[in-house]
Amino acid sequence: MGKNQAEISNILQMVPGCIYWKDINGVYLGCNQAEAELLGLSSPEEMIGKTDYDLPWKETAGVLRETDKRIMKSKVCEDIIENGTCCGNRKLVMLTRKSPLCDDKGEVIGIIGVTVDITERRLKEERESELKTQWTVNNILQYAPGCIYWKDINGVYLGCNQAEAEMLGFKSFKEVTGKTDYDLSWRYVAEILRKTDQRIIDNRETEEVLEIGKVANGKEAVMLTRKSPLYDDKNNVIGIIGVSIDITDRKEKEELEAKLKLEKELSKIAKEVAHDIHSPLAALGAFQYIVQSKLTDKENGILDSLKRSIHDIASRMMEKYKEIKEGESRKGLARVRTVQKKEERINVNLSLKELIERKEHEYTNKNVEIKYEEKIVFIKGERVEFERMMSNLINNGVEAVEGKKAEIEVVCEEKGEEVEIIVKDNGQGMPKEMAEKLMRGEEVGTTKEYGNGIGTQQVMSTIKSMNGKLKIESREGIGTEFILTFPKADNPM
Repeated sequence: MGKNQAEISNILQMVPGCIYWKDINGVYLGCNQAEAELLGLSSPEEMIGKTDYDLPWKETAGVLRETDKRIMKSKVCEDIIENGTCCGNRKLVMLTRKSPLCDDKGEVIGIIGVTVDITERRLKEERESELKTQWTVNNILQYAPGCIYWKDINGVYLGCNQAEAEMLGFKSFKEVTGKTDYDLSWRYVAEILRKTDQRIIDNRETEEVLEIGKVANGKEAVMLTRKSPLYDDKNNVIGIIGVSIDITDRKEKEELEAKLKLEKELSKIAKEVAHDIHSPLAALGAFQYIVQSKLTDKENGILDSLKRSIHDIASRMMEKYKEIKEGESRKGLARVRTVQKKEERINVNLSLKELIERKEHEYTNKNVEIKYEEKIVFIKGERVEFERMMSNLINNGVEAVEGKKAEIEVVCEEKGEEVEIIVKDNGQGMPKEMAEKLMRGEEVGTTKEYGNGIGTQQVMSTIKSMNGKLKIESREGIGTEFILTFPKADNPM
């Protein structure tokens, strides 16, 4: 070997990379030590005479051969990424530059390649790309316009976005991970949520549902939720994923619009009823005129009181109709203006006396006794609504009694700057839960076989409008006391 050849050979061995050269048929003519070691050979001489089909990367030999042919034909150098297997079955990613190998006449006699192992660099790039992709996905999740969450098959939260975490009162989505619905602010509906999740998991079907639950601020939110099964890479269901949008405001608006529509319809009915009442009222007056000489003063007084009550109710219905129509003309259906109450000084004793006299005649054919001890006190409010409220309370007391004489007692007392009115009955009483709901001002369904609870609603509405308070003492099987307290009005001079 000449001096120049020896120098070239030494340089090849020291190059930080793999160098090799093949003939036109893909047979290796030589390589440096780095290439030999990559293949598990003791020296470059062992490489001579082999082809890619004889080496550890034989499964990709066909691809390598086609690349070599293309470069030899085009006589153009190429940079390519090659994947292959080296000794020890280790997978490699190689950055390779291949050029045609020519003789001194410029004829292509093979190919020469320089290869650098970029496996670690490629893995690092892939990890960085994966992290970037994960960051992008997480970023999208965190700022998506809605609450996104996913749970395992046992209902344990595996993650969520920031919107879901904040709705639940947490600073970070990490605080939600590991919890179940039983640990969160809507725990009282957790069983319902769990049943929905389980149904979706069992059926493997996406569902759109309305869910209601308390959030961090203590208010109930109405959520429009779309839930789907969560799958692994083998198509096994491993949990559930959900997207929820808060539609509380929209729901409230829909309910308000429905309420206003109903109120409009009711106001129309009120107008018609108020108009129609006048004819039978006039007939009742004419009939009383004919028979009044045959009635006692007390009976004539009761008829006069009934006519006044019917007339007052009809007038009040017409007022309601006019108020609603005025509200519609000024603000449309968006908001009906607040109804101004026509407050007056009510002589409680006079109103109760007339009311109880009417009730006694109303219950002539029933086993009912109403006791009342006169007490002259005054409160402020609408007399017609006050008398309707007391009438409803007495009616409720009578209806609560079954199979025995109904005993109703009305008691009125001054207590400092307040007037206390008590209506007692000896009926069946009511459950504690219902009494507590009524005292909190909540609507409750009727427990009567027939009826719609309108009387109870009117009682609650009137107490509120007159700045009153309600206390209920009830024992099932013994009876109920409705204790109403109102601000006292000064006696007229």
